[in-house]
Amino acid sequence: MIALVAVLLSGCEVPARWAEDTPELPGLADLLQEAADSLPGIPRSSGQSGGSGAPASIPDNPRPDAARNIPASVSGIPAGARFVASSRGSVYYWVGCDSWRSLSAGNRRWFQNATEAEAAGFQPSTARGCQDPDLAAAATPVETGFCTVTRIVDGDTLTCAEGAARIRLLLVDTPELAQGPTGSSARLALEQILPPGTPARVELDRDPYDRYGRILAYLYTPDDRMVNEELARSGYAVVLLIAPNNRYERRMITAVEEARTAGRGLWATGGFTCEPALFRAGECRP
Repeated sequence: MIALVAVLLSGCEVPARWAEDTPELPGLADLLQEAADSLPGIPRSSGQSGGSGAPASIPDNPRPDAARNIPASVSGIPAGARFVASSRGSVYYWVGCDSWRSLSAGNRRWFQNATEAEAAGFQPSTARGCQDPDLAAAATPVETGFCTVTRIVDGDTLTCAEGAARIRLLLVDTPELAQGPTGSSARLALEQILPPGTPARVELDRDPYDRYGRILAYLYTPDDRMVNEELARSGYAVVLLIAPNNRYERRMITAVEEARTAGRGLWATGGFTCEPALFRAGECRP
């Protein structure tokens, strides 16, 4: 906490390793991403789901208005620039949003288009209103029912080509990347099930978005295996309930119990001694 306060007072961005793989929040996107992912649901220990969870809600406008144009004369924005990133961060922002203004002026990098930003190694921001308006105006997996995987963020989150959407897998919780080898192993497990470029069928539950604008879904491989269940059954996830989305809760609990009993995946190495939710809450360390 002291380190975070110091960052705020200094006006510097949080190092990319702090902000890489968790949801972005408007205004403090590079600072509070890791803390944000601790809020979506309330799991029980030993892989059991429980509690009511914090009900997810559909944002009033989960995608920015594609019709907005930013004049070149806007203070602080070079003529012709449409996107900005921090040289110390990992995401880029459309200049029509406000989240990027917290970045230190000396670290800002400007781009005329999203292609330039991504060629420089940056990923699109998921903060509301900060995505490329051209992509945001495109149909997302909610409308199309499909996700063409572009990037595996961590063991339970990925991005899609359709509308540059980010999907959070329902009813599973995998170790955070900050947990070291266990987080990396879970990410690799998801990547092996759904390599980038794979088209996945999308199934929604009752609430399609979480409070951060991520799509909440069950994904299916081209041969119709449920990805969420595959992660649980192979031993790389415990159950997390993001209420009211509980359609396959019993099925997921069974898969986790099966993996634990058989000693598969991370259960074989003590990878869930510090469960993801407890780690995010600061109650244990890997």
